[in-house]
Amino acid sequence: MITRRQLDAFTNEYASKLGSPLSPRYLAGPGDPRHITHALCAAGWSVPCDPLHPVIRMQSPDQQHELVFKPSAQYTRDWWTVHSGHGPDHWYATFSGSTPVEIVAALTDTLFRPEPEKVQEDFAAILAERGWEHTTDELGGHRIVSPDRTTVVEQRISPSMGRCGWEIEVARCHGPYGPEGLLWRASLDVRTPAHVLSAMATALADPAPVPRPRFAIDESPQLAVGREIEIGEQIVTAHQDRLVEARRHRPTAAPVATKPAPSAPAVPRPAHSR
Repeated sequence: MITRRQLDAFTNEYASKLGSPLSPRYLAGPGDPRHITHALCAAGWSVPCDPLHPVIRMQSPDQQHELVFKPSAQYTRDWWTVHSGHGPDHWYATFSGSTPVEIVAALTDTLFRPEPEKVQEDFAAILAERGWEHTTDELGGHRIVSPDRTTVVEQRISPSMGRCGWEIEVARCHGPYGPEGLLWRASLDVRTPAHVLSAMATALADPAPVPRPRFAIDESPQLAVGREIEIGEQIVTAHQDRLVEARRHRPTAAPVATKPAPSAPAVPRPAHSR
């Protein structure tokens, strides 16, 4: 569980802090990693690693999912890695350091929430319905571009390897030779479940702005920056509500098995005389 000391540290850090709401959220910058790790901890995930080591490892209560947070000097390298399932059901996802935590959390939150019985739309359809440009190639691969042309989502089909996973690249612009001024990238394994992909696509296209402190705002020309306000109370309250919601999905402890009462020793039956 998250300790009072950890919650107080979060609250004190944002007390009276100034900032602005930013949109679109995929250009908002990384945000606070505790948006992800605190929620997983509240949902019952364990931290089987050295707390003084900079690499954080978290495991789900059923041991089916693992999150690794490995900060690096380079924001374009993978900081977040998720491993899920075992054997043929195994899949993974990676996110570089500047990925907005709200987008990473869209994936990690699905790992402690109940899986929906039915997924209404696929990854490409969700983005296309929200105004993203969607094209396919002759092999059936997908390319989806955000309205501001900063974000490209692709799924390629290799003649030798078949369908590949989804790749997301966000940059200041995309030229003829690829992204220029790369901001962040993510990779989703081809075996990623449909409901996880649906949550990711919904988060990418979510029009709701996200708050960021004054000195954590990027100067991207496509980023809409709202009026500066005191965002500390807003962030703290939203974080507390998020943890309450995550605790609702914390598994209940298994009942302690009780030992059966020892049976009474058998009493020998008296012998019958002839």
